[in-house]
Amino acid sequence: MAEKILIVDDEKEMRHLLKLCLEQNEYDIDEACSGDEALDKLLYNTYDLVLLDIMMPTVDGFEVLKKIRQDLEEDIPVVLLTALGDTEKVVKGLNLGGDDYIVKPFEPKELVARIASILRRVSNKRIKKECFTIHDLVFYPDHIRVTYQDRVLPLTKKEFHLLLRLANNPGRVFSREQLLVLEWGHHFDGDTRTVDAHIKNIREKLKQVNFQKSVIETVWGIGYKMVEEDSS
Repeated sequence: MAEKILIVDDEKEMRHLLKLCLEQNEYDIDEACSGDEALDKLLYNTYDLVLLDIMMPTVDGFEVLKKIRQDLEEDIPVVLLTALGDTEKVVKGLNLGGDDYIVKPFEPKELVARIASILRRVSNKRIKKECFTIHDLVFYPDHIRVTYQDRVLPLTKKEFHLLLRLANNPGRVFSREQLLVLEWGHHFDGDTRTVDAHIKNIREKLKQVNFQKSVIETVWGIGYKMVEEDSS
């Protein structure tokens, strides 16, 4: 499956040029013409990398980057697009969590090489991270499996991905609507009771393996979150 990249730039011609360059290298491209549109797309879609213009009206690239690092996908790579000579802005962007930068006007070969390099690094990290643990639950994403004290939770594929979504973002509140779109897609012909039913099933299956902790918290009127682990 082709890696999916979000291009965020208020200049239509620049977006078109970037899209053309990347599609020729078999990347799947989505576009946003403003910071607000980018944040909306990031909320309801999953991307492998974001190409982010720093200087945009209203919500600039810095604000988008802050939101990505603080509230949205925790480790999605972000490549900053900047004008020649904007050294201070580049430094600020990198300090906020940017992974790399490209100076406009850009050399297509350099752009593709930088993006390929970043995606390789990310892919290698994911391969090395075969499993992770939270609240004594061990997640094996590649095998769609969760265990507790060596007992496998009898989760369906959809239940697994819903629980994984929460476990990857401890403390973050997801609305029912967000979870419905993220896990079932925009075109799912159902309502938010589907999410409630799946959460109920997950909780019951946790009890089946004698997991006693209450780690999926209902945020009344909004949705659900995975309780953060006690660091003490």
